[in-house]
Amino acid sequence: MKWFGFDEGRVGIGHAWTARSVRARIAEIFETLGDRLPPAGEPVVVKPNLNNDLPPLSGNATDLRVLAALLAILKDRGHGAITLADGHNVGMERRGIDGFRRLRVDRLARHYGARTVDLNRSEGREVALATGPTQVARLVLDAPFLIAVPKIKTHAEAGLSLSMKLWVGSVVAQHKRDVHVDLARNIAALGRAIRPHLILLDGLVGMEGNGPGDGSPFRMETLMASRHGGLLDVAAARVVDLPVARVPALVRAIEAGDIAADLPERVAAAIPARRAIDPAPPRGVLAPLSEHRLLRPLKLAVRPFVDHPAVSGTAYRLGVIQDRYSAEDDEVTSFFRREGLCTRCGRCEEACPMSIPWERIGAQEQGQRCISCLSCFWICPTNAIQTAGRRGFMEAHVQRYKKAIGRL
Repeated sequence: MKWFGFDEGRVGIGHAWTARSVRARIAEIFETLGDRLPPAGEPVVVKPNLNNDLPPLSGNATDLRVLAALLAILKDRGHGAITLADGHNVGMERRGIDGFRRLRVDRLARHYGARTVDLNRSEGREVALATGPTQVARLVLDAPFLIAVPKIKTHAEAGLSLSMKLWVGSVVAQHKRDVHVDLARNIAALGRAIRPHLILLDGLVGMEGNGPGDGSPFRMETLMASRHGGLLDVAAARVVDLPVARVPALVRAIEAGDIAADLPERVAAAIPARRAIDPAPPRGVLAPLSEHRLLRPLKLAVRPFVDHPAVSGTAYRLGVIQDRYSAEDDEVTSFFRREGLCTRCGRCEEACPMSIPWERIGAQEQGQRCISCLSCFWICPTNAIQTAGRRGFMEAHVQRYKKAIGRL
């Protein structure tokens, strides 16, 4: 990790790709910031970004390699009460879709003795937004030690989804719609209300273009860390060479005095840009109209019609929506390797959050470490890793993302 010091605090930037290198970087972060880490036995709440059911290697959700390394280190430190908590977006919530299951985060948590909590079904407490009150999960607000694990990805409305945007997932259920009344100002307000003790920004795979639900994955191999959300977000915008002026929440936070007006200039002078991200395209004219609060009753009335696959497909093509959901969970029972297609490239081992050697991945006996997360399936460039059982909701994601992930 390379650390940069500012008046606001420190931000670290390091190279990581495999589970072992991710764990080494997080261990360095814990060592560097050790004076503020909780003592052994103290409960820890980890808030990842599990916005929807796209595979983590698409760049949408927090990478399983990051979560596995973090959980392993916390377990080794003696933290017995570890909670992975998030509230999926409103489309997932109203359909009753279990994102923890679909993303295999539930299996990862069980492996490390942690629990998962759906913040959409948690008790809330009123928090003031710029546009009025909303309900934020008490579990997050009252956490004795809170670790945020956001992504680096483009966002059609927010410019970039970083650490402050992460807290939208802590707003309970359909109250998330309150945030979208004025997304930028309300993200800034959530950043003032929720102060994590540590932020680990996952940039192993970023998402660019039409994010956060329909963008393209790209390989960043980057992990960032800080205790200051505003500092980290400004630094992350610099790393992907996107001006702060194109991240409305950061603009609003500067206007509110939460972030020093000269911080972007100071960060740009100290931290080099690594790779210019392809920004989100302008939103279609119908998208903002569809979210207007005065149209909510109409939206509720026509939902059975809008949820029809043909209608949602048309809305997707017109740019009104990014996310389309299937109510059918997958029934993948196993996965296996077709030897004739395997080139021994080792990409499956690189993507495996459990660091299983490539020659054992897809073998008849996976071993106790395997959580069947299917990261190997997604990243295999030759389709040598194949699945058995119905793919259900996964099928549409395979059509959209399998080739792109295989090129990472």
